[in-house]
Amino acid sequence: EQEMHTKIQVKEQEIQAKEEEIQAKEHELQANEELKQCEMMVKEKEIEQRSHLLAVKNTSIEKLTDQVKTLQQHNAAQPHLLSAQYQLSWSPCADLCDLPESTLSQSVFMIGDVVFVNLMIDNHLNDILQYSINDNEWSTLPRPMVGGFGLGQLSGKLITVGGADNEMAVGNVYQFNEESQQWEESAIPPMPTSRVLPCVITYQSNVAACGGRINGEELSAAVEVFMSSTSQWH
Repeated sequence: EQEMHTKIQVKEQEIQAKEEEIQAKEHELQANEELKQCEMMVKEKEIEQRSHLLAVKNTSIEKLTDQVKTLQQHNAAQPHLLSAQYQLSWSPCADLCDLPESTLSQSVFMIGDVVFVNLMIDNHLNDILQYSINDNEWSTLPRPMVGGFGLGQLSGKLITVGGADNEMAVGNVYQFNEESQQWEESAIPPMPTSRVLPCVITYQSNVAACGGRINGEELSAAVEVFMSSTSQWH
């Protein structure tokens, strides 16, 4: 009888263990189901947000399209307005005297009331002329430390970009000091791509160097931009 009682207790313990195992499985399944429901709710929320953004973009596109159509209709109805408002034609500038010599010019731009012209003597030699509108006369600046450079400006300061030193392409940047009337190394680091005669343009506080020659007759397709905000070339 004692043995039978022991067997019954063992069975009861086994049954209890099974029941606990089943309860644990049920809790696990319930937790997984709740997790799936949460994931589904998150996905539904994301879909709802994306749908809202798409609707906003579509509305903006529709408004912009309507504005373009309205502008096109307006221009088509009054085609004479552009020509009447802007007289697009070339005419001689009587007040601007000619260059001191006939030559090729790589670039020309203004800083304040002074016009700067980068004159090409040859591939490795340049002269920089400046024209004072107030004085109505040309003068020549001191030659930079290198030749074959691209001429530009940044923050109202005249700069040279790239060029050739002993007929080897460089990426150095030099700045003209108006007080000393001398060229000095700029705080702008050298261009990543050394080249001669790059085209230099300035937009806001950024300087872009486009194309040029690497060495000899090998042309460069590089376009690199110095951004003042990062003080780096990109």
